[in-house]
Formats: sequence, C-alpha cells, structure tokens
Amino acid sequence: MRRRQWSTLCAGLVLSLALSACGNGAAPSAGGDASTLRVWFPGNLSSEIALVNDELVPAFEAKHPGVDVQVEFVDWGNLSTRLSTAFAGNTAPDVFGHGNAAAAGFAKAGRVAPLDERVSGLPGGAADLTFLGDGKVDGKQYVMPLRGFGYLIAYRTDLMAAAGLDPAKPPTTWDDLRSAAQKLTVRDGGDITRSGLLLATDNPTSMTQSFASFLYQAGGAFLGPDGASVTWNSPEAASALAFATGLYQGGDAVATGVGEKTANAGAQHPLVTGRAAMALIDDATLKTIHEQAPEVAKNIAVAPATTGPKAAASFGGAGNGMFVSAGSKQQDRAWEFIAFLLEAENLKKYTMAVGGIPARGSLAKDSELAALPYLAPYMTSAAAFRGNPVHPKWTQLRDALGVSVEKAFRTPLAPQAALDEAAAAAEKVLKG
Repeated sequence: MRRRQWSTLCAGLVLSLALSACGNGAAPSAGGDASTLRVWFPGNLSSEIALVNDELVPAFEAKHPGVDVQVEFVDWGNLSTRLSTAFAGNTAPDVFGHGNAAAAGFAKAGRVAPLDERVSGLPGGAADLTFLGDGKVDGKQYVMPLRGFGYLIAYRTDLMAAAGLDPAKPPTTWDDLRSAAQKLTVRDGGDITRSGLLLATDNPTSMTQSFASFLYQAGGAFLGPDGASVTWNSPEAASALAFATGLYQGGDAVATGVGEKTANAGAQHPLVTGRAAMALIDDATLKTIHEQAPEVAKNIAVAPATTGPKAAASFGGAGNGMFVSAGSKQQDRAWEFIAFLLEAENLKKYTMAVGGIPARGSLAKDSELAALPYLAPYMTSAAAFRGNPVHPKWTQLRDALGVSVEKAFRTPLAPQAALDEAAAAAEKVLKG
C-alpha cells in the first residue's frame, strides 16, 4: 500500500488495526528498518497534509535516496492517547509533532531525546530560531518548534478616526488602552452596544491566556523559577487580573460579552460586525478575518505588544514542534528530517500553507511574508511573546487557574481572592 494511502486509511482505523500497522502483521518496533522513517504530524489540516505529502516528503526523499518516509496525521484529540499506547508497545514513530506544553512530560518519562548537540550543529547555529526557549526542559532542548503564535491588540482604524483618535498612533500602555477604550465604547442607556476593548474570553483557558498577557506586562509569572511553587497570586498578578476584569465590570466598563466565541470567528468576529473597536486576538483569528471579511479587514490594524508597568510583552510563543523518540533506532535520520523542515525555504512554505509565525526570525524580512497584513505585525513582535511554563503538570495547573479566573470575569469575586483560591488548588496539584 502506498504511503499516501496508508496515512489516510490509518487515521480512520480503530486502535487495534493501527497497532498492527494497518493489518500488515506485527507492528514495527520503534524506528522500523533502516530505510523507513515513521513520522506523525498532529492535526488534519488539508493544506498541511498536501504540503507535507506532496512537496516536503518527496523533496526529503530525493535528497536521501533509499529512505521511505511514512507519514501519518493524527487528530489532536487522539494524539496523546495514541502516543501513550505507541510508547508502551514500542511502536512509537521516529519523529512526532506535538505542542511544546507536552515537552516536560515526555522528557520526565524519558520518551524523547535531547537535541542540544544537534541544534548546535545546524548551519548558522540556533541564533535564527525564534522559539527555542519554549522547547526546553531543565535547560535541555527537547522540541524544535516549527511555528509560533501570539496575541496583540487589533483595532478598527475607521472607528478610531471617527472617535477622534489617531489610527497611526495606537495605544500601547495600560493607561492609553483604557483611555482609548472609553472613547471607543458606545452605550445605549446602561448597555454597551460597541465594546471599546475586548479580550479573548471564549472559555476558561482563553481567559487565562488573556490574563497572561497582562501578567507578563506587569512583571509577574505563573510559577517560581524552579516550578515548585505558584506565583500567579503575587501583587503584580493581582493588578494584571484587576485590569483585565475591570474592562468588563463596574459603571465604567468598556466591554461586554464574556464567553462569546471569538477565536477564528472570521466574519462573525466583533471587530468585523462593529460590536468592538479593539480586541486582543491571535494571528490565526486575524487570518480568518482577512479570509472571510476582506472588505472590513482593510480597516483593521495591529498595535505592537502592549507595554505594562514592567515590560512590553504579550501571551504567545511556540506552537507545534517536532520531537525525536528516545527509542528510535534512526535518531540521526530523524534529526535530518527535522533539520530539513527547519530550513528557511521549507519553513516559509509551511507558514504559507499552515499559518502561524515562522520559527526563523530572518523570515520576518521575507518580502512575501512581510506583505501579509495578518502576519507581519506578529512576526515583528515575536520577541515579546511569552508562553506557558514548561511543566509536566501545567495543564492541571492551568485548569485550576481557569476555574478561578472565570469567576473573576463573570462575578464580582476580587482578583486577589480569585488568584489565592487558584493558588491553593494548584498547590495540591504540585504536591500530588
């Protein structure tokens, strides 16, 4: 069965068939034979599948005669379970993709190989690779990010001009943001009909990400340097959550719609419909706006990362990246495949097909990428993006934080009380 057919069919088969390599007998051991390189990519994005199967893999095989790269795309929702089963059965792929948040767990379990020496051997070294720090665990490099993401303030230039504000000088500090949001807010009696500044509050996770932007701007952090204690209830953190929730609460509120879907909302995003004049959005959401509502998108600009009391920063960082399985018998070949994906030309193709911020800083100067209005501002601000801690229990910690942050957004629960509540729940997770 040809590779392209194999990867499509396997994705739809039950787990028992997947473990028997689509019915071809006993499952191969990690690494397979010397001519086969098994690679799992996360997700099922059609443009990514086409690029990998029709362009990147054939190009890699042409450079490495005799190598057969077998690719499978695994849905994000099944990826962790599939990998756990594969590691337990010694059938893990040689190379696999995942989010950087998974790095700590894989490293702690000894499932993935450290890549520091290999990174140092790349042409030009690591200087041009933008999000490497997000793939480190205890100072060692385990994941090679292919792309990044970030949140910035996007705004309607036409609405700003109509409110007497200069679209060429967007607000870049907390005070300026609040002042501009007040002028941009439209009310009908006691109801807000146009929000001056919206945050991403789709769900508890997005609420923690919005909070993170202001947390970093205030000079705060989620965890202590050793990852053994929670610091998200510091005075800096409380001031950050107070600023975020204060946009939605009180007589001088400038935002409404907590819980409304905004991620990848495209033509239905409040910026497009006119129900918001400014919004904290990620590059993927802005891309969908440009694709679905180009007539409005031409009036949307993006401000640089907001400068808070301590820093110019925003939530963001590495997206998906590639790991080498520690048990692979072809670690050299596995690394060659990752290094091939990281070549500037291939990363550019990947960015054009999949989206996201390319993992090479030099690509910010590429004329074709720099001409994309939904990407250029995020590439320029890449150095200001800061992500979640790389911690083996981060998803549990984040969920504990999300419960309390949602309370702060939806109810009058004081920011400090909400963060203290979350910290107490998190300490139990850390000690568990």
